[in-house]
Amino acid sequence: MAKMFDTSLRLDAPGPRGIPMVNNLRFLAHPAWYTLDRLAPLTPGPVLAATGGNGSVALVRGEEPVRRFFTDNDTFHRLSDGVFSVPQGRPWSKMFEAVITFNGERHGRSRRLLMPIMHKSVMEHYGEVFAGTFARSRFARADGEPFDMAAEFLAITRANMLTGLLGLEADAANVELVEQVVALLQTTLNPAVFLFQVERAWTPYGRWTSRVAGIYERFAALVERRRAEEPARDALSILCHTVDGEGDALTTPEIAGELHGLLAAGFETTAMTMTWAMLALAGTPDVRADDDETLDAVVKESQRLIPTVPLSLPRRVTRDVEIGGSAPVPKGALLFASPMLEHLDPEVFPDPHVFLPSRWAGLRPSPYRFLPFGVGQRRCLGAAFADLQVRTTLGLALARGEPEVVTPHVDYRIKSGATAFPAKPLIIRFARRPARHTPITGSVRKLWAA
Repeated sequence: MAKMFDTSLRLDAPGPRGIPMVNNLRFLAHPAWYTLDRLAPLTPGPVLAATGGNGSVALVRGEEPVRRFFTDNDTFHRLSDGVFSVPQGRPWSKMFEAVITFNGERHGRSRRLLMPIMHKSVMEHYGEVFAGTFARSRFARADGEPFDMAAEFLAITRANMLTGLLGLEADAANVELVEQVVALLQTTLNPAVFLFQVERAWTPYGRWTSRVAGIYERFAALVERRRAEEPARDALSILCHTVDGEGDALTTPEIAGELHGLLAAGFETTAMTMTWAMLALAGTPDVRADDDETLDAVVKESQRLIPTVPLSLPRRVTRDVEIGGSAPVPKGALLFASPMLEHLDPEVFPDPHVFLPSRWAGLRPSPYRFLPFGVGQRRCLGAAFADLQVRTTLGLALARGEPEVVTPHVDYRIKSGATAFPAKPLIIRFARRPARHTPITGSVRKLWAA
């Protein structure tokens, strides 16, 4: 953690009292509640510190600071140090290197070589995959039998990622591969792993690097198999056969790193986006999504109100810099933006804690005030894949039936390092008959007012 936080840094910015290292860990472990309860009440300003006066971890707030955070890529670098440290010189050393973490020319090159997987013709194929997966889901039955909605959306998204991204069937072995990738992300924030970075079989770090190597070997075998096959329409096949006009192509380790990044960033987040949207519909009387326009408004409003990722990926500050008139943020600081905080700004979204899809009729907020996928060159590369998946799956589901919540106590909790899940199984009935409205309780109501 010494690589992650430099608690000797100073920053003349408001923040809670406490021990910097302790507050930093609390901030990362519970980013939604730390931000909402301890940072949001502070004087609105361009920069808030996780600990008052300390510059090791800070948060930007407001349109101009957020714009600077996402666009000044020379000053704010994607994190490539600290907890993501892996031994170098191995075939699997690039497993945590991807467009999501690159800076400068490396970011531009990777983004260029990845763009073919989001071409319009490929998106049409993904839509067919999403519809086929839905037809096999519990939502397609609409038989009124109770089931865990979050778990079902995870199963749907896992199958879509396996088929659309990797060109694989959602059988037990391939499902296990996705679960192993997600487990790597969860482990990256475990202090027991990274406080003692000794690569031995008996250390947590050694066991972790062994898992990284095992996943890499499976990815590398898939890549080599796809290279030997005729081009297909799944994303992996496209990456394996993509060569730009200058003859540049991604290597096997680079493709493995990008696959890891796409799976880690897109699997759980997409499933939980659908979960929170369906919950908001079920818990709000007289709101329906009967056509594409109202469905779009429901999705946007749920992304605004109950963000799946309440905190951005961090950036390392590369030089002392003023942001929107702030005191100098020191070089080495770990800096974040908070979609959750921006989405609850009453100047942009009146009655911000109310689920009100109708507000999106004619509303066009700045991309730096509504940012479920990031923005600009740093916008999530898989946003179109995720967005199509959400709207296809929810649209097909709501054409079949309506959700009725069986377990109305819902706690909003961060898992996998960054993604917000219901803390316990979220049981619903999904049926063709009109659903009974059930008031929702639990900590999710800190975001979503009754």
